[in-house]
Amino acid sequence: MRVQRNAYQNVWLASKKKSSKGKACSPAYACFTIIMCYVLLLLSSCSSLLSSVDSQNPRGVTPTPTKPSPTSTHSTKTDSAPESPLKVELAKVQQIMANMTLDQKLGQLIIVEYLGNDYSASGLKDMISQQYVGGFLYQQSNHNFEAPYNEISNLAAFSQQAMQDAKIPLLIGTDQEGGLVNRLYVFHGYLPSAAEMAATGDPHYAYNQGAQAAKWMSQLGINADLAPVVDVHTVDPPVLETRIFGSDPQTVAKYAGAYLDGLQQNDVAGCLKHFPGLGAITSDPHSGLPTVNRSLVDLENIDLAPYKLMISTQHPAMIMSTDVLMPAIDSSLPSELSARTIDGVLRGKLGYDGVVITDGLYMQGISAQWTLSQASVLSIMAGDDLVEGPYTPEQVATVVSAFKQAIQQGKLTIDRINQSVKRILLMKLAYGIIKL
Repeated sequence: MRVQRNAYQNVWLASKKKSSKGKACSPAYACFTIIMCYVLLLLSSCSSLLSSVDSQNPRGVTPTPTKPSPTSTHSTKTDSAPESPLKVELAKVQQIMANMTLDQKLGQLIIVEYLGNDYSASGLKDMISQQYVGGFLYQQSNHNFEAPYNEISNLAAFSQQAMQDAKIPLLIGTDQEGGLVNRLYVFHGYLPSAAEMAATGDPHYAYNQGAQAAKWMSQLGINADLAPVVDVHTVDPPVLETRIFGSDPQTVAKYAGAYLDGLQQNDVAGCLKHFPGLGAITSDPHSGLPTVNRSLVDLENIDLAPYKLMISTQHPAMIMSTDVLMPAIDSSLPSELSARTIDGVLRGKLGYDGVVITDGLYMQGISAQWTLSQASVLSIMAGDDLVEGPYTPEQVATVVSAFKQAIQQGKLTIDRINQSVKRILLMKLAYGIIKL
């Protein structure tokens, strides 16, 4: 704005200088002055806009259309234009929420796993139909893909049955990264890792892998992928091994962004992980709580940089918070339980208003200090939207009970619950999980 204001002042001062010599400005000269003001303002605005766009586009990446985060979409409506998609979606969400009970709203905040491959005996049917959970994850390690559900048609039928039993359509997800975390292996065999995708030197290769994965997941009734990883490789050997795209934020954003576009442009909600970053950890968060002792400046330049690059350009449907202690941000609470990290950094500083999902709250770094229900309450208080971890109806019941107790004690409010429900439902609408 400083450039615009000075340009205007220069022309205005020139006209004043002429008139101060004792000559009144002619109408023609006054008109010329006004026109020059607008020309200079327009040129300055264009220069500023181009500079802004260039700074948001990772070097070497060709921009591709992306599905915007529904809570951050802006559109200009004229009297003759149709209603904006966001306005229509918000109206639909308000209509749904007006008819939801508290139990149904609290259920939407929970995404569950289940053990074995029996829909009823595992408790998944009850978690969906009686406890109104927002979704569930398929996990090979939980034996979900054992026969007969190692066949595409059978697993698709399983997903369809779950959807039929849900009052509100489910987020059905898995962790499909390729390489070491390849949940589709039983159906499609080996798929390249993040490191292998980046090694091709071609972001379009990563895009095609994401697009193909999305099509395969859609065949199985899966509508969300907890991928890609956007951690930056900064220690050797990296704990996450080949799951990382690169050792600098720009490379990570380029290839992870391409993979994410492949997912989301093919109607599968993607998820950046693991916020705020696991690229510098030296221990496995499944077995303890790792600590990253970077300065805030280093965190911003390395770990947080891919998120800053991708939030405004790729519009990730979800971001996963994780089990790591970063004293520069919060010296006492793991990131996924920390309001300083989620509300303060991710939402406040980086401007993300999409869905935040926790990592598994059963992991040792969390479960060693907090029960599942305690961690769930702290997560929602911190600004997360989806709690991931319960895998039985009994565990879901304890989490819901803890949410209600937190509301009674004033730790959580109905308004806070509604914020998360709104984000979750908007995402489900944006990806066609809920139909308009």
